[in-house]
Amino acid sequence: MFGIVGRNSRRISQSISCLRNSSTLVVAEHSNDALTPITLNTVTAAGKLGGDVTCLVAGTNCSKVVEELSKVPGITKILVADHETYKGFLPEALTPLLIKAQDQFKFTHIAAGATAFGKSLLPRVAAKLDVSPISDIIDIQGEDTFVRTIYAGNAISTVKSKDPVKVFYCPRDLL
Repeated sequence: MFGIVGRNSRRISQSISCLRNSSTLVVAEHSNDALTPITLNTVTAAGKLGGDVTCLVAGTNCSKVVEELSKVPGITKILVADHETYKGFLPEALTPLLIKAQDQFKFTHIAAGATAFGKSLLPRVAAKLDVSPISDIIDIQGEDTFVRTIYAGNAISTVKSKDPVKVFYCPRDLL
């Protein structure tokens, strides 16, 4: 009995994820004093998915960033992790934080900017969640359908993800 449940558990979780409302966690990239513009692009992309948009701000003494984010339209909630552990914005420190946030809030999407920060953090998060990250997206066609570049930007591919959590990063020129 448990073997059957184990094999079908991914399909069951996919069915459940279709029933819940869309919710996106945007990982804010910042310098502890100011938000980077790529985060605003990512918030815009998350808004295109519909549903709630939550931003995660992790760092040290990052109250200015939280204040700046509170003025951005479309953000439903801001999660703040202000601790010395997150001082260098290292993916090794931030990955467990994102996993805990995902466990608690059950987001349908997790997004960050397509920078060195996002490209080093999100593949780790995706691996821990046992999902495939979706890279280099240039458009969002639906909650599970993304357009991305392939072959060094020489071709365009439409990707439909069946993963329970879609993990992706957005370039500066999305939308």
